[in-house]
Amino acid sequence: MNWKNLALCLGTGMAFVTGGSAFAQEVPEDKYYSEKVLAEGEGWQLKNISGYAVDDDGRYYSQDVYNIKSTAREAFYQLPLHPYLQEELSAAATESKDETVFVLDKRIADEIALSYEKGELTEALKAIAEPPDEEVPQGVQSMGPFGSCSDQVHSKSKSFTLNTPISTNHTFGSGFSGTLSATGNINGSATGEVVMRVKRHKIFWVCVPYGVNFQHARAWGNVSVGNGSQVNGTLNYNWSWNDQIAKPSLGSLNFFIGPVPVHIGFNLPIRLGLEVAASVTGTVNYNGNQTATGAFDYTCTLSGCGGWANYNLGGSSPQPVTGSVSGRIQPTVWLQVAVRAYLYSEWLAYAQVGVRPYLYGDLWGYYGNACGDADGNGINETVSALTFNLDWRLFITAEASAFGSNPAQWNNLWSTQRRHLKFWDLVNGGSSAIRPILGGPASTNVNTSTGYTARMRPCWPYGDNVNYRFNWGDSTLTNVSGAPQTNASAGKAWSTSGAKTVQLTALSDSWGRQLNATTSRSVQVNGSTATWTAWFNRDNQYGVGDYETLSDLISGGYPVCSNPIGVECQTAGGAPYSSTGEVYSCSLSGGVCVNSQQPDGICQDYRVRFLCP
Repeated sequence: MNWKNLALCLGTGMAFVTGGSAFAQEVPEDKYYSEKVLAEGEGWQLKNISGYAVDDDGRYYSQDVYNIKSTAREAFYQLPLHPYLQEELSAAATESKDETVFVLDKRIADEIALSYEKGELTEALKAIAEPPDEEVPQGVQSMGPFGSCSDQVHSKSKSFTLNTPISTNHTFGSGFSGTLSATGNINGSATGEVVMRVKRHKIFWVCVPYGVNFQHARAWGNVSVGNGSQVNGTLNYNWSWNDQIAKPSLGSLNFFIGPVPVHIGFNLPIRLGLEVAASVTGTVNYNGNQTATGAFDYTCTLSGCGGWANYNLGGSSPQPVTGSVSGRIQPTVWLQVAVRAYLYSEWLAYAQVGVRPYLYGDLWGYYGNACGDADGNGINETVSALTFNLDWRLFITAEASAFGSNPAQWNNLWSTQRRHLKFWDLVNGGSSAIRPILGGPASTNVNTSTGYTARMRPCWPYGDNVNYRFNWGDSTLTNVSGAPQTNASAGKAWSTSGAKTVQLTALSDSWGRQLNATTSRSVQVNGSTATWTAWFNRDNQYGVGDYETLSDLISGGYPVCSNPIGVECQTAGGAPYSSTGEVYSCSLSGGVCVNSQQPDGICQDYRVRFLCP
């Protein structure tokens, strides 16, 4: 067989998107805020920030500020700050459990140094001075008229209404010839919040606010997301790619905390990813869509995140899959959209919470005669298969960065269980390589219990337990299950002679794949002079258990032979012992059930009969 094409599937998408196109390529410049680097060193920068405090009184500002990374302790002593401020900031950075950044107003810091030099408050500090703390907070140095004042906590939040479609298309090179497209939409709402601490210094018995530092960002919301994607291309090796495809702005907040101007921005960075594990060359092509509904609430510092989420997979309408392949390709597509909040600029400090749903595609193809002998004739059949399996899972992710460093990423704050969506058999008439192997003798004697086995072919790629059904050709059925490459056993004794058509059907597996593939073979049942005894129920289940052994029956004078060639065991009500779910031994030595081996501690009442020559 000449394998030319393979059609494969994957896809997912998710978004927190607001108004207009979700795929503006750049975040618009904020017309109310701008900044310029004036000087910088290891772990610090001096910037001029300017803008309009539109969330307060609309006044214009242009001020120089120091940006200092908390982990760069030497930076506090490199800057022209008064030693009291240097020690205060260094102690605050040491005591903080999380990484943070400090933003200091240079003019106020200079006025503090000048006040110490003059021995009294400058007029500029008198104008912004605040009353001292009534009580000295734990860990705050009093030092009489000098020292530290308690921090003041401020928070600002912004809510977003989410109702926007997504549509993007990408063409690849570098060995992957094809395209990746993603579509989606979201309905719901989300809120972003930034919490800051205002640093205050005690000088001449008053508290002077002189800067802010980032505490954490929080994002929460209720969303319902529909998403889908398509990959169409050719490759023959493992390959992965991801990129930011858009970052729509969600607006900003511009305000003063005392004398310090603060700018907080919000946006939605959207990343698209494709991962493909391939053992063949082929064309990948699949369309599908899913809906995820849920809520989340996470708070992130620059060092970690905590919170909760709850998402469920809703309705879906995946489109048909077609194609062919000899081998296996496993493509995964993810589309992550996150609510990002930042202080002044993303370079200085940001934290984000994202939702990243995955669709896991698995296309398996086979053609050849090295995949087992299903009908027991001693010759491997030439079989073929083309199947596609689709699974879904959703992750809550987070990311944070300070001072332009590589972001810290948490890609599994919370996740759903991986869930099976659908399994396709793409071969017209059914894939013959899915048909199970029916093991056992081709002939037996009438009224003789004969063992048969069920397992999947060795080329079957999945490891989940498989459920089988034996149809013995005489209106009786037996269900068994087991690992796909391990024999699941069943016994059968025919009461009449002749050729019997036995069918073994692989029904489904424990992951939820519906297989419904059948192997048939003929078993010749020969006549016999052997006869069955009556049913014997010598013992009951009380005491140690239920013992219907051959030796006990013989010693008890029951009419049974000492050399049976067959045995059958069932409950006193006539149900096969294999259907009870109890641990039971049925052999030519008789039937045994031990109470202590049962989940509920008690056996059912059983009976046996023997086939005597």
